Amino acid sequence: MRDKYGVRKERTGWRCQAISERHREWGYNCPAVDLDFVVAEYNHGKPVALIEYKDRRYDSANTSNATYQALTSLADGYSAGPIPFFIAVYDPDEWWFVIHPMNDPARKHYAHCVGVPISEQRFVRSIYLLRSSVLAQRDNDAISRLNTIEPA
Repeated sequence: MRDKYGVRKERTGWRCQAISERHREWGYNCPAVDLDFVVAEYNHGKPVALIEYKDRRYDSANTSNATYQALTSLADGYSAGPIPFFIAVYDPDEWWFVIHPMNDPARKHYAHCVGVPISEQRFVRSIYLLRSSVLAQRDNDAISRLNTIEPA
């Protein structure tokens, strides 16, 4: 099912809570973390970025945590070359974002705004630019509908 812009909607409305709870019973030496919302951005079937989204109200990202070290290793170890991995802290009320780059490709792509709140429009444009240096008119149309709030 897709929305009026052709974007696929959430299909189930739930995330795998049962396995998350069960995994905790597997013992101390089987570490894992239930991440907030990790996505692999891709283009033509190839990954272009790994992103961990965190709601600002619950942001407790310790970037030196082993979880983020593991995700950085995944992003850096991609066979075609490292892809950006970053934490995107977001405000779900006003839809602005703060980027925390976790590896060199992410630091390079987000050098202009590390740790600074940026609007939803700027953030989404940056995601598009991971895929292509030139955006199509329909991409710009989609971006233009997004929030422009940039808090002080």
